[in-house]
Amino acid sequence: EYMLPRLRGWGESMSRQAGGRAGGSGGGVGLRGPGETKIETDRRRIRERMAKLRRDIKAMKQVRDTQRSRRRASDVASIAIVGYTNAGKSSLLNALTGAGVLVQDALFATLEPTTRRGQFDDDRPFVLTDTVGFVRHLPTQLVEAFRSTLEEVADADLLVHVVDGADANPLAQIDAVRQVVREVIAEYDGVGHQSVPELLVVNKIDAAGDLALAQLRRALPEAVFVSAHTGDGVDRLRQRMGELVASTDTTVDVTIPYDRGDLVARLHNEGRVDATEHGAGGTRVKARVPAALAASVREFATF
Repeated sequence: EYMLPRLRGWGESMSRQAGGRAGGSGGGVGLRGPGETKIETDRRRIRERMAKLRRDIKAMKQVRDTQRSRRRASDVASIAIVGYTNAGKSSLLNALTGAGVLVQDALFATLEPTTRRGQFDDDRPFVLTDTVGFVRHLPTQLVEAFRSTLEEVADADLLVHVVDGADANPLAQIDAVRQVVREVIAEYDGVGHQSVPELLVVNKIDAAGDLALAQLRRALPEAVFVSAHTGDGVDRLRQRMGELVASTDTTVDVTIPYDRGDLVARLHNEGRVDATEHGAGGTRVKARVPAALAASVREFATF
């Protein structure tokens, strides 16, 4: 969409150049400017590419919708990482989950949300999603294209807002990101979404100067200061995330029949198992699990 209208200007420029050359050789009236046929071909290719990208975005949206529905059904806490482009979001995702996601010093290195699983200090599971980086004054076409990847923001239980502590103007980055987040969440207000809690994280403290860090600590007293590169502060960040995501876990004591190994696996994957015992009637499990899972195993309660 950005390239398409610019082809017209290039074609007119090439035609004027060709007309000037043709006039000097005694002809040129009614001549077809070179490049016009190529421009029409380029237009067609761009339109085809745009149509394919729209189909791809629609297909990816369906996949993400399905994944989010499954996460909501499991009651696992959902956390979205947001921030200005190149603030170190993917590096932080790796530090918190060991995900091995692409880390690149480039604009829009992350274009498609990446979701990985982690654990709080109390062993509660969570899923962490790395979203596309934001920039100020994005062209309208790019804003609309990226908006579909930011749906994770509206569905999150917590936003981890990553700020580049080594940037020349990190406070301006914060304002730009918050503006986009407000717009995204506002679009979902009509279907029951509310504001999402935010945890500010100042990253790259290993690359920031002492004076700049001191100023940021005064300006952002609630922020957690970390270095995803060295690991400094990451444990404190995980602890703070766990404090902000309220636990809805329930204690269960159930005996699961041996033919329902799927439920035993869910108890281990989605909860914190305190004790396991194998008996004649099945596997007895004592655990703390999300409320939805507790409801699923209620019929197997041990009396």
